[in-house]
Amino acid sequence: MKRSKENIVPSLYTLILLGTLAVVVTAVACSTGNAKPTVVRLSQPIGPTLRPMAPKSVAFTTSQSPTVIVADKTSSLAKTQPPKFITYMSHDYGVSFLYPWQYTHFSAKAVASDSSLQPQPDGFEGRVTLARVDVPKGFYPDTDFDNGYFTLSLNQDLGEEDCKSTLKADKDKVKTININGVDFRWIESENGGKGSSAKIRDYVAYVNDTCYEIETGVKTTNDGLAREVDRDQVLRRLDGILMSVKIAPEMQLPAKQQLQSSKEVDSETGK
Repeated sequence: MKRSKENIVPSLYTLILLGTLAVVVTAVACSTGNAKPTVVRLSQPIGPTLRPMAPKSVAFTTSQSPTVIVADKTSSLAKTQPPKFITYMSHDYGVSFLYPWQYTHFSAKAVASDSSLQPQPDGFEGRVTLARVDVPKGFYPDTDFDNGYFTLSLNQDLGEEDCKSTLKADKDKVKTININGVDFRWIESENGGKGSSAKIRDYVAYVNDTCYEIETGVKTTNDGLAREVDRDQVLRRLDGILMSVKIAPEMQLPAKQQLQSSKEVDSETGK
């Protein structure tokens, strides 16, 4: 059986159409694969953006805030630092004074055991030196400065007239100074020899049936090479201690308290 021409022609057209489509598809695929991606640059961001926040200082209001802690540390450091002045106080005899913390303090026991630390003799027995304070030699380097000192003593065995007579000087040379409500009589004297000298001031006051004695002095030793120290300047330093002396008014000593108590018992019992 022979095919007709009508059937053969449509088949050829179909094949040609399919081949043309295949070529077109291949060309499109190749052109797409070789094309470079297009980069789109935007001057303004699209949609919301996130930016890092700048750090801000935070004020702490709780009791554990850093400010409070720093303040506490500062106050604790201030407490550990040495004070400008140290207070000496004798509760038994009701007397006190202030002295700079850099100075050297000697107790009553230390003074009693070392004669070089004791004040000049006053001509009477029964005197007790409570304390001594010395100005450091480092305050006056390369000078003839030997020592500058302040001593506080008392004598309970002396009456008022004997207390005044401890000042070995004519009456016209005796001066008076009021120190915190108490009148002290005082004199100044100088002595020396063989390269050494001393300038001394003695003060006495009779308070609460007790003779209080204060001595300030400057001693120098010169070998001819050291420059002379200003002794008045050293005494002005010691005057700062002197003017801080306080004696409690109407103070009763322990021994007198015991004596008064025994007298009260005797008056009650009649024995």
